[in-house]
Order: sequence, then structure tokens, then C-alpha cells
Amino acid sequence: MSGSATETYSEVLAQVCLAYSIAENEALTLDKLVTGNQLNPKVINKINRYIVTPSSVNLAAKRITGGSVSYSGFVTYVKGNVSSRLNWVDAQGRNMQEVKRRFKINSKHKIFNDKLFDTRTTPNNPYTAFVKAVGSGAKTDKWNPADIWSMNLEGIRALNKLNKRVMGRNKVSVEYCNQFLAKQFEEGNIIPISLKKPQKTPHIEVVNSNQYFSRISLNGTNNPTVEYTYGNKDVKINFTIETVELAKGQKASTARRNPDTARGTVVPGSQKHIRLKYHVDNKKMELEYEQSKVGKQKFSYAAAKMGNIGATNFQNIINQTAGSGVRKLNQIQRKYSDIDIGTSPWFNGRQLDVVKARNQEQLIEPHMDRIAEYVGEMWKEITGTNFDPSERSMNSASAIWSKARAGEMGMSISAISNDRVRKRVIQNLYQAAASISYVTGLNKDERELEENMSSPIGTRSVSFNASVYVKVF
Repeated sequence: MSGSATETYSEVLAQVCLAYSIAENEALTLDKLVTGNQLNPKVINKINRYIVTPSSVNLAAKRITGGSVSYSGFVTYVKGNVSSRLNWVDAQGRNMQEVKRRFKINSKHKIFNDKLFDTRTTPNNPYTAFVKAVGSGAKTDKWNPADIWSMNLEGIRALNKLNKRVMGRNKVSVEYCNQFLAKQFEEGNIIPISLKKPQKTPHIEVVNSNQYFSRISLNGTNNPTVEYTYGNKDVKINFTIETVELAKGQKASTARRNPDTARGTVVPGSQKHIRLKYHVDNKKMELEYEQSKVGKQKFSYAAAKMGNIGATNFQNIINQTAGSGVRKLNQIQRKYSDIDIGTSPWFNGRQLDVVKARNQEQLIEPHMDRIAEYVGEMWKEITGTNFDPSERSMNSASAIWSKARAGEMGMSISAISNDRVRKRVIQNLYQAAASISYVTGLNKDERELEENMSSPIGTRSVSFNASVYVKVF
């Protein structure tokens, strides 16, 4: 199945599962939803009143059309498995039953497919106010990555009122939009839901509400913070996140500014050992809910991709937050101008005019030994050990070129000498990748710890906060 078809099917299935939980107050299962090669008409009749889908989707009429999606394709999809022993309906059914229970979604709610809300600014579109907000800048899916929206009549009326206001001559800020949605969320009127690959048990994270925030810590496993090893072309930034339920009067935005002193209670079971992993082909840092060598985990996250951040953005966040790691990297880079290594930008994503290393090895091969020397110096700084260029996984031109890019990313963080400053850099990267916020810089106390901080660069700046949503996986 194509990616677009899978996306449509997963969203519609989640709508069906949540609607069934509203109607029956129990989790939908495969044997209830499908009879033979058709959807059970009794189930569809029960749930149709609660779901609003694009015009191309009409389950009661056995019709899902447009592009590569179809009714038979949807049935085939829902009969398939997430993993070897976990069916899509059973997994998503459990997840949506937990969403229904936790957020008190009831028969007064309807579940809207995100594809209903295209670029048109209409009164019923939850993105309208953001699109028209002063200085919004970011894309709608970064502001709110919800795939489905659960809204009751009170929430729809409030949304209409706000949108009609901004569709006139009145202007609002992004923060105003955020606070509007936070209030509607707290009152249970509008629940944006972002869908990730479901696991054996439901996992729910509330992002950017005024009640919770995610706090990171380092050294929660035996893995190094910066994992730079043989056997791959990447680098991994390992850390742990936990969800904190804030004490009364605390705001998530304030807590993120000073996470170590935020008042609140850690939500039991919320601690997760995760990582940002450098992706060779697209030169992005991808957020993965797993780590290497952490032993048998209670939950399997199946390398689920939870967001990403591109090269331009991860360089900007690092440059504007803490420069000590980059300055140490630059000391090495100045020795290698003969192989097209520069210091500004310090991430040499087009070294030797290479765009994708595995397709352009002929440009790299004459310089492999010299690139290996460059990798060796970064390897020593990151791992404290000597690099072996004869190691099997490092023998190809594309591998050594890609490992150089990974080393640049890794050393920009590992060479930051202060743990608290390093943690803030990783937090800023994580929040951008996870669509929480786009923040650069350090707070006042952290700036005093950063080496040679003599310029305004490093002052904490929030250029963008995403709105509240529920991440379900």
C-alpha cells in the first residue's frame, strides 16, 4: 500500500474505533468490525453518526475512493497486523477506548478527520485562527499535528466565534490561539489527537497543555549520551523523558523555561528512554522511542518515528543555544580544508559536492583516507578511544563520508563540557522534533555555565510554541 493510502486508512480506523467506544463503551476488535471481506453493517450503523470524514469516504455505502484508496483496501488494511501478533483493529480499539475514558469523550462529541481541514480558512477549521495569526510562520502540522479531532457542540461554537473574528479585521497572536485551544481542551470540548503506530498497550502523552510538560534527563541507561559506534553510519543522542503533572498555578511554558525547578509530580509509568538518531539519506535527526542495549523493556516501541528535525533547524538551535561544542569541532575542521571541510556552517552536508553519498561514491573515493583521519579525530573526542578505519563497516566511501556528517552532529553536543548546558541543547532539539516548541538559547543560570559566553547569542528565545494535542501510540 502507498503511504498516502496507509495514512488515510489509519485515520479512518481511529475514527471508527473511537466512535465505537462512544457508542458501546468498549474497545472495538477485528471480529466485531469485519465479517468475511466486508465491514459489519451493524457496527457501521452504530458509529456513523459520530464520525465526519472527507467526501471520498463513506463506509455505510462501502465507498472509499480517490487515488490509491478503496473500500477493499481499507478492509485489507484493518485485517492486517501492526506486528506479528497484534492486529490493527485490536490495537487501535484499545487505544481509542483509553482516549475515550481518559478525556471523557461522549455522545455529544463528533470525530473529524484532519483531511477535512485543508488550506481554506473556514469557520469550522481548527487551523483558521492560526493561519491568520500575527507572525504564525510555521506550518499547520507543526502547530498542531493532530490526525483526528474530537469536538462537541460547545467546542465547535467557540471555534466558530474565534474564526469569524479573525476572518474579519481582528488580529490575534499564535499564543492567543494556543491559550484558546488549551482552554477548550481543559474543558473537554476540543481534543486534537495525533496518531502514532500503536503498541501492545495504550500510551498517551498530553503535549503542551497547561497541566503537563515533558522533562528530560541524561544518563538514565548505560548508553552514552552521544552514541557513536561501528556498524552503522549514524550517531544517536540518548536521553530519558518523563511527564510531569504540574502543581496548581504552574504553566507548562514556565516549567519548560526552568525544568529542574518546576513544581509537580511525575506521572507513574511515563518515563521513557528515547533518542534522536541522525538519518543519513535525508540529513535529519529523527525522534525514536527506543535505545540500544537497554535490556528487556516493559514496552516495545518498534522504532516508532515520533518526529524529526532537519539539518538547517538543528544547526540553528545548536548555534543559538551553546557554541562551546561547535568551537571545539571547528578546531579539528580547520585542519581539513583540503577535503572541503568548512567551519561555517560546521555541518558539511555538501562536502565534495556530494548530496547522497551512496549514489556518488566516485567523488568520495579519492579522499577516503583523509576523511577517515577527520572521522578519527572526532571519534577520539566523542568516545575517548582510537578509531579503526579498517573496521569492516567503515570500508565503503559512502560509510566514511556519512560517518563524518554524523560525527559533526555528535561532537557539536558531546564537546559541550557542562552537563546542564548539554541537557538544555538536547531539550531544545527534542522539543522541535516532537512538535512541542521551537526554542533556542539558555536561561540566565545556564548561560553562566557555558564557556566563553560573551555575546547575546545563547539568550533563551521562544520563536514558536505548538498548541495542545494528545499523542497516542
